[in-house]
Amino acid sequence: MKFVKTGKYREDTLEHLVEIEPLEELHNRLKRMNYYLGFVKEHKPDVFPEYVNNLVVKYQDLLEDKRTKANLPDLDELVSENPHLKEQMGFTRLVVNYIIQILGLPAETKLEKVKVVNRNYFRSWSHHNYYNLQVLIETMGKADAIALYKRFVTYHTLEERDPNRETSDNIETIYEKAIKPKEVPSDWEIVHTMVGDGKYAFRNDTCVFLNAIGDSLSDSELKYYVCCYGDYEKFKNYHDSIILTMEHTIAQGDPYCSRVLHDTRVDWDLRHPPKSFWDSMNPETE
Repeated sequence: MKFVKTGKYREDTLEHLVEIEPLEELHNRLKRMNYYLGFVKEHKPDVFPEYVNNLVVKYQDLLEDKRTKANLPDLDELVSENPHLKEQMGFTRLVVNYIIQILGLPAETKLEKVKVVNRNYFRSWSHHNYYNLQVLIETMGKADAIALYKRFVTYHTLEERDPNRETSDNIETIYEKAIKPKEVPSDWEIVHTMVGDGKYAFRNDTCVFLNAIGDSLSDSELKYYVCCYGDYEKFKNYHDSIILTMEHTIAQGDPYCSRVLHDTRVDWDLRHPPKSFWDSMNPETE
């Protein structure tokens, strides 16, 4: 069996400066947040008011004092197409100020092109989603909250599916493209192999998102739902018959993420390979 490694994690990658358009980045974060609030409101209308109140308390606690009442000049524009956020302007102001805080930008900053630390950029995707889930658990109990959040992730992924996305109905083609050398190697170190007909296994040895989070978020299970769970639906972007199985995850403390893509038209054995298989994946090429 052939094992091929791709990517090379650079130890200083999270300290690099990256140029971003803060207004565009906040638009992306808030569009998802708006969908999330609408989803919770629709499916759990009885707990929704309490949930929003609890979110307000959480974000007030997370914010530096000078940011709790900061007024962002572009806030009205940011919520103009997000009706659920527009209904909750007190909360919306807090979460926007929190994301700006995570990015390391000044309070009441003008949202112009700027360079931020890569670590902060990645955290601006994860941290508010983590706390949204944490507060949902505190409001309605762990089992119900996680079930609702998983449904949200699936529905939102389907909602955002690009009709012009790249598709493929051949796992061998997906594998060959994944192992093709890149001009600039990815920071994600991955070991790949074809296990059999319609079964492509890959082991993620690094995760930039989790490296960026580090110890700043403590609950490994919540980190898994925030950072990893959406991949189940995302990999169906290739073809509805291609599904992902996962077992070990860096988010939950494992040394790697073990993943397999199965083409259910030819691979009827969806059992995940045992740990001994993943531990023995020694790549032949770098």
